[in-house]
Amino acid sequence: MKGSFRLFCAAAAAVVFLAGCAHPQLIDMGESSAVVAQELGEPMAKTPMPDGTERWTYSMQPFGQEVWWLFMDKTGSVVGREQGLQEKYFPLIKIGESTEADVWKLWGRCAQKYEFHLVNEHAWMYRFKDHGGFDMAVWPQFDTKGIVRSLDVTTDPWKDRDSDWMAFP
Repeated sequence: MKGSFRLFCAAAAAVVFLAGCAHPQLIDMGESSAVVAQELGEPMAKTPMPDGTERWTYSMQPFGQEVWWLFMDKTGSVVGREQGLQEKYFPLIKIGESTEADVWKLWGRCAQKYEFHLVNEHAWMYRFKDHGGFDMAVWPQFDTKGIVRSLDVTTDPWKDRDSDWMAFP
């Protein structure tokens, strides 16, 4: 009986917590930047865009597979929203030119960081679903100066496990 009550309390707390969760997709067009910041917190990055808007970056990493961009006009109102972690945006990262700061402005927090000591490089892993719905990862790899040296796409190592190979006859 006591265990059931604890389970009920834990479940109720989870429902209350999840009901209060905000997500960039739930933000209405025209909403003020103040309300957005109150609902979602401060963005990972605020980037001025050529059209005069400002792109706010919200990363759902490490456990999500999305990075959301909200676009604010000069009055501070939401005028656009887009899932920024898509293959069509990968060319925005220029090999030999883009920096860690550029990648951070584009996608924010990554799912995991990797160090490659033998080649003095490191990589950030961003998890995403491709246009076919497959679990993938994109890896900007940086040199010791923080310059992108490669951008690779693989299956998501968090989802792609070899442990089920014995399940087949």
